[in-house]
Amino acid sequence: MAINIYRKIKRNITEDGLIVSSSGFLVNTMVGKIDFSRPLRILEIGSGKGPFTREIIRRMSTESVLDVCEIKSEYNPWIERLMIANPHKQVTLHNGCVTELLNTPETYDVIVSSLPLKNFERMKDQNAFLNRLIEGFKFALKEGGIYLQYQYFRSNKADIERVFGKEMDEIDFVPLNILPAFVYSMTK
Repeated sequence: MAINIYRKIKRNITEDGLIVSSSGFLVNTMVGKIDFSRPLRILEIGSGKGPFTREIIRRMSTESVLDVCEIKSEYNPWIERLMIANPHKQVTLHNGCVTELLNTPETYDVIVSSLPLKNFERMKDQNAFLNRLIEGFKFALKEGGIYLQYQYFRSNKADIERVFGKEMDEIDFVPLNILPAFVYSMTK
């Protein structure tokens, strides 16, 4: 029994980067950094069961657009329920690799990422997936747009700063989460 629980936790961390869904404290810290006072084009990456999606939908205006990208279709029912419950909000679910949504320059005002960057290949060269991914975030962000990312360790900070060409704007520590998390904020 204990071995099965351990295997499930290990698989969740390896595949999804998490043990349980993000806490309300983490969700509010990240989503609280978004200025919802105007219409926005938002990209959420790695929605899982939708703790960030739910809060973004709740706060966004009807003029705003939310693209939700989740590679694992097993999470679709949670996101689809949120979409059905909020028919007046412009939300689209995309199943696939996020790189498909990062091909158009300056598309998004906000990118909210739950991707476990630490699980991706380290940036050994300019063609590494992690490097291309962060470059895609910068490319797809509008000038003045914000990229929000949480990590359980202070990892990948230097990678993000190198691609964006500046120091991280802000790092918040959220202890009330399983696991405690760091929230990175980077504007373009």
